Amino acid sequence: MRNKRTKISRVGANALRNQLNRRDRNEVPISWVYTALFMGTLVVIMNQNAIKTALPQMIIDLGVVPSIGQWTISGYTLVKGVMVPITAFAMNKFRSRNLFILMMLFFGAGSIIAASGINFYIVLVGTLLQGVAAGMVIPLMQTIILTVSPMEKRGSALGMMGIVLGFGGTLGPALGGLIVDQLSWHFIFWFSFIGSVLVIPLAQLTLTDVLPMSDPTLDWVSIRHSLIGFGLLLFGLSVMGSDGFKSVTAWVGIIIGLFFVILFIKRNLQSEDPMLNVSLFKNRTFSLAVIIAMLGLMVVTGLTNVMPMYIQSVLGRSATLSGLIILPGGLLKAFIAPVTGKLFDKYGIRVIGPLGGIIMFSGTLLMTFVTETTPMWYIAAVYLFLSLGFGIFNIPVTTAGMNALPDKEMSHATPARQTVRQIGSSFAITIVFATMSIVSSVIHSPSTGAEDIGSDVSIYGIQGGFILIAVLAFITFILTLFLRSTPKNKLSV
Repeated sequence: MRNKRTKISRVGANALRNQLNRRDRNEVPISWVYTALFMGTLVVIMNQNAIKTALPQMIIDLGVVPSIGQWTISGYTLVKGVMVPITAFAMNKFRSRNLFILMMLFFGAGSIIAASGINFYIVLVGTLLQGVAAGMVIPLMQTIILTVSPMEKRGSALGMMGIVLGFGGTLGPALGGLIVDQLSWHFIFWFSFIGSVLVIPLAQLTLTDVLPMSDPTLDWVSIRHSLIGFGLLLFGLSVMGSDGFKSVTAWVGIIIGLFFVILFIKRNLQSEDPMLNVSLFKNRTFSLAVIIAMLGLMVVTGLTNVMPMYIQSVLGRSATLSGLIILPGGLLKAFIAPVTGKLFDKYGIRVIGPLGGIIMFSGTLLMTFVTETTPMWYIAAVYLFLSLGFGIFNIPVTTAGMNALPDKEMSHATPARQTVRQIGSSFAITIVFATMSIVSSVIHSPSTGAEDIGSDVSIYGIQGGFILIAVLAFITFILTLFLRSTPKNKLSV
């Protein structure tokens, strides 16, 4: 028996050694690399979206008001946004495998801290650690995909990525609601910790270093400007979402943050080896695509934050139903991504961008008519419709912007794009919560049937939030009319 065990151990050790050698010789199939990246990203995205559904119950259990409780989301977004500008330096400085594993370790540590649920501040620390990891994991995945994919197939490649992002964004709220109703919100973080533990050995065995490495100089001045600037800017926006536009703290944070962001941009424009190549925004197509993508994300972020408050706090329905309502729309966004990616590869952005924009705007406009008696089928159908619009234009717009740049700039383009998106996402949360709060206080109408969940949010506040989202969707549609694809023969590589 002992000899049999020894033989099995020897065979296992040899198989492990052979796999590591294949990895080091870059002989691992690229599909395996994608699998490791996609699984890690799926864990991050599902956790992020599950917490949005669980937020009303977390607010009750932790004994805080909604304006304070929403910091578990806003704080996560803030740290995630602060980390993104540093990602370009990290991807050029360190091996992609080591960087990915380190970030998954951070995410797992944050998950287990938040799962303890000792009090609100401990949970907040855990979500902030998760934000550190998320700020690098997603740009790292996108950069690898863009680097290894030829320009004429990037739409299809990003479409596959869209399935992962959409699938995580869809299952997150649904599973989050189910976990809250059947177990406890603590288990959302426990499951995220288990997911992190499973991803790390997979990444160690399969993830090859496909990104070109250089030895950039660590610019501490740029890091200081980035951390202070983006940190205070996102902090100010989050405080404004909690305390309203009269908050002195919020305005001080925003003003000082903007000052340091300007210093960061100025320094990196003048540097021969910038930490983040912000000069990429001089490219009109790239800049316009980033703005459109940011506005689209603001629409989706606003919706995913208002919907749980509306369904649970105003309509008095369960967290499970709240998650299930957005499930069909999320699945549609996920599975339409590869289709629209292939359509972009074949036809470009000129038609598909405006088509998706007008559908998304029409859906958000229909959402502004909800009341305290709106049937569930209407909410689900409208969300499905507007999700179709977002799914149609999201991947093509992203691909059009990235195709406008040379391949060597991908490691800077992805973090630059993500930085703008994170600021937009945080700003969306701020203005949506502020709008709901202001409208609810001006036109007082207590929420019904929800006991104590979000009792300071009225149906008028919810309607105000949806109207603001519809305005953002309209601007997005208008801008898609001006976006054009970049011909390959005009792209300098």
